[in-house]
Amino acid sequence: MSPAFGDLRFTNVIADARHYVMPFTPVTIAARALHIGRYGADSESPRLSPLFVGFPSLVRGYDIGSFDFSDCEINPAGGCSAAEQLIGSKLLVTGVELRAPLVGLFTGSLDYGPLPVELIGFFDAGVAWDETSRPSGFGTGTRPWARSAGAGVRINAFGYMILELNAVRPFDRVDNSWRFVFGIRPGF
Repeated sequence: MSPAFGDLRFTNVIADARHYVMPFTPVTIAARALHIGRYGADSESPRLSPLFVGFPSLVRGYDIGSFDFSDCEINPAGGCSAAEQLIGSKLLVTGVELRAPLVGLFTGSLDYGPLPVELIGFFDAGVAWDETSRPSGFGTGTRPWARSAGAGVRINAFGYMILELNAVRPFDRVDNSWRFVFGIRPGF
């Protein structure tokens, strides 16, 4: 937890749990749960940028640039209600990935070869909410979860970052067709 003081009073809470299992060589199952939340008197201040669950490093297939008019019901404020369901002062994300190094699939060992390339299959789910809403599945919550699944390729760029190219199927969009998503992320 990290309290912030000054004109705004809130505490930013981050809880990040990860677990890895190798059921057989070279396949790894990676799971994570992440909560980020702002709590306190000014946690909903318009001076703070809202948290967004649709980043490719959180829930793939919901990035803000992928929404168009066919996805949206325009709300009274003129915004896209489908995209606005993905923002809030708190978020909860979970994900499971099945990973294997490309070369290792052929050798049966944990061998990455000269290029550190992994093949992945994944399932992501996440929800964002604020003081006036709750996630569905939590009592009387109405905020919908964003869920997606797909497969892709991960490349470790010198231990500095992970580059991903994924084919993603978002389940909770009007247009839930397959799409390609490129992402840059820290490793998990």
